Amino acid sequence: MAIPDFQGRRALVTGAARGIGRCIVSALLEQGCRVVLTDVDTALLQETANALDPHGERTLALELDVTDASRWAQVVETVTKQWGGLDILVNNAGIMLLGKYLELEPRLDRRQLDINVFGVMNGQRAVLPGMLARGSGHVVNIASAAGQVGVPFAAVYSATKFAVVGLTEAVAYEYRDSGVGFTAVCPSVVETGLIDGAGRPRWPPVAKPEQVAKAVIRAIEGGKELVFIPRVARLSAILPAILPRRVARKVAEFLKMGDMFDEVDSAARDSYRNRTWRS
Repeated sequence: MAIPDFQGRRALVTGAARGIGRCIVSALLEQGCRVVLTDVDTALLQETANALDPHGERTLALELDVTDASRWAQVVETVTKQWGGLDILVNNAGIMLLGKYLELEPRLDRRQLDINVFGVMNGQRAVLPGMLARGSGHVVNIASAAGQVGVPFAAVYSATKFAVVGLTEAVAYEYRDSGVGFTAVCPSVVETGLIDGAGRPRWPPVAKPEQVAKAVIRAIEGGKELVFIPRVARLSAILPAILPRRVARKVAEFLKMGDMFDEVDSAARDSYRNRTWRS
């Protein structure tokens, strides 16, 4: 279901302190929305809110660990009391831990699943009842092109994003007549902390967070269920379906998609690792 007019709409964005999340908040504010910024990094979260909305007139900054369903309930209750509910949910928070499959600790696999999958499910379960009761709203789940084709050395990350795409598609069908829309956004490689210290593909070009934010706005406006950034990233869903597996892999190797996460500059990735690997 499309939301053609953003003016006065109430949105919540997870992982809003930096990167893609911050850009989505900025784009929603430009469209006239009121926005709830949430993140676990409360200091940076408040800095971001102050920078994007200096007078605090159209934003709320609330700490939220997306893996905590009870905290989700508290946040939604707070927003409902202050603003009367939510029209838009953007499940953006996510992490990517790189390494050979057997060399990553199982606790790190669990952490990716908890944030990338259960975090999205917690958000939908917390926000959907209000949207369904009003018969309107839109849920955007930030997935990845890695949710269309498995990416080596990011195997569990790929698994989580496949889950997000499948979850979004299934829930969208279940509630197709409810007035609530659902979108899975599948960026290719985006210039954020997720790829610090990692390689880059030969093609498609690395996207900017602002491109993802603009695509989110277009998806909500148009009621689109599946969006790729850049648009040519749609080939990640098409080529594996029409080409023999060995040919698809040769194409991936030529584009440097097969080994870009193999050789990682550990020092360059330390900051990101320290933020995301904590227990």
